[in-house]
Amino acid sequence: MTILYEAVEEKMTDVIEEYAARKAEAVAKEAEKAVKEAEEKAAKEVQANRIELAKGLLSDGMSIEFTVRHSKLSEAEVRELASKLTA
Repeated sequence: MTILYEAVEEKMTDVIEEYAARKAEAVAKEAEKAVKEAEEKAAKEVQANRIELAKGLLSDGMSIEFTVRHSKLSEAEVRELASKLTA
């Protein structure tokens, strides 16, 4: 009877460990997904802030070069914003 009990206990332990491993993997994937989404959201917010800064600088009469340097946008992006503001 003890041998049977030990075999059942060992099997139950294996099942529990397998379940725990799968659960941990699922939680890790969800956490990874949440981090990626947060990073993407932050990057979009940074870009939006740069665009708003550039619009303000251009509206105040700052040059393309100055706006590129301070907004950290590309020259093409700043020129596009400038053309939209003057249109």
